[in-house]
Amino acid sequence: MKKKYIILFILLLLCSGCSYKYASTTRTIRHSGFVIANNSFKCDAIFGKKEVINDKVRFYVGNYLFTESGNVYETNLGRVYQNGYNCKKPDFDGTVYAIFDLNVLKDSNGDYYYIGGNDRVAAFSKVSEADEDYGLYDILLKDTDVVKASTVNSKTGEFYVLKSDGNIYQYLITNNNDGNTKTYITDSINLLYSARDFNSNILDFSYSGSSTTTFVKTENNYYRMKVTNSKECSKYADVACKYEMAEDTGLTKVKDRILAYNGSTLITTYGKIFNVTN
Repeated sequence: MKKKYIILFILLLLCSGCSYKYASTTRTIRHSGFVIANNSFKCDAIFGKKEVINDKVRFYVGNYLFTESGNVYETNLGRVYQNGYNCKKPDFDGTVYAIFDLNVLKDSNGDYYYIGGNDRVAAFSKVSEADEDYGLYDILLKDTDVVKASTVNSKTGEFYVLKSDGNIYQYLITNNNDGNTKTYITDSINLLYSARDFNSNILDFSYSGSSTTTFVKTENNYYRMKVTNSKECSKYADVACKYEMAEDTGLTKVKDRILAYNGSTLITTYGKIFNVTN
């Protein structure tokens, strides 16, 4: 009986040590305005035991992880798939080169594919030139240095485009719709956020206006839209919240522990899931 208690005590110490190993990182992420979820994330294709990264995540958009090697994985954070993991490979054999929102991806051959399916098209089926928005996809993704494009305002034709030079550009595109066909024309392309503005190349971004889910990830830092007068605007009905893009020193500090981040959800290399609160 005594031997049994000794073994149990050793196991408890080992488990405590495992939790303690990540306690500092978990605490830092929570202090940055995130709440930890009860469930964990398992995906052997992305990372295995002892935090060994098999395929580094490049972009985390919607329910999809796009990796640096050009793979795409569908995810479900609430339940595992039949393979026992929270990720699976969709029916797409190509190599992802660039993405536009959750609409379209470009593969290494320069062809376009739908990311998500709908009542008109199947997921990851090829986009044909008959698609009325093919011209828009082509303007945004055709250049070989484009890696990610996002819609800012579809009504005014404003889009943000991240290129491999580490800069984000503003595209203004006009849709000359004559009632039968759509013809897209580029009005202007302007440098919006330079790598110099952040002292290192921009690797990823998400734009949601004045929202805490707006962020910029660089080679060295994380920047997020933060509320500068949170006490006043949360207390008084007639005080509007003010936002400012600033470095999140907490996320920057633990950046090597961040497996994937999309502005609202963060997944660590040790499988914990966090959701943004502020």
